[in-house]
Amino acid sequence: MKKRIVVKVGTKVLSKTDGTLDEHVLKHLADQIANLKKRGAEVILVTSGAVGSGRSLLTLKRRETVPDKQVYAAIGQVKLMNTYSKLFARHGYLCAQVLATKEDFRDSEHYLNMKNCLAGLLYGKVIPVVNENDVVAVKELVFTDNDELAGLIALQLEADAVVILSSVAGVLDGNSQVIPEITGKTISSFQKHVTTAKTAGGRGGMASKFVVARTLMSHGITVYIADGKRKNVLSDIMKGTIIGTKFIPNKKSKG
Repeated sequence: MKKRIVVKVGTKVLSKTDGTLDEHVLKHLADQIANLKKRGAEVILVTSGAVGSGRSLLTLKRRETVPDKQVYAAIGQVKLMNTYSKLFARHGYLCAQVLATKEDFRDSEHYLNMKNCLAGLLYGKVIPVVNENDVVAVKELVFTDNDELAGLIALQLEADAVVILSSVAGVLDGNSQVIPEITGKTISSFQKHVTTAKTAGGRGGMASKFVVARTLMSHGITVYIADGKRKNVLSDIMKGTIIGTKFIPNKKSKG
């Protein structure tokens, strides 16, 4: 099993069809992460869902603006973290909130402080939960999406693997079949199948995930893209079960 893992979960995975937070999915995800921790893994969770969580608590009866989304994020982040905190506490783990903007990766002092903080949180009974700071992020400081944020954290902490839990089953070929494995030699031939389509409420889509995976592969980090709502998806991936699409690094990954 990989030692240091970044798990990214998208908005659509965490949401019901009406856009409200799906606490059943959160519980199942927390159970899987806790089990990995008990087996000795270091897990960093990069989560979306704050804005959607806020919308389930407050309705602003006007055309939605950027400040409105910031309001939703500010309110929703509290509910989201409170939910994670309760779920991880059932397993005896503490939940640590880390909010980031691009500035934290551009400024060397911020970068080092964040790296040291996250590294410190990986020890003991703590699970770092990272999200973009949507409340204060201005246009030039916004990540493409949380896929990009997960990739930056993986590089920062020299992770062994990144698992992107998505609303799709993996990278699809021209016949809408999941491509189980992509290597440095085959990635260019598969890229033509990746579209720029995005899910409602999401910012990145498969194109963003593909770019992140390609970058991480070049740094020896294994990447998985799989259906986040599939039962035991995270546990099974770490056991070696063939699920979704696995990006195999150009050089041998650690662990």
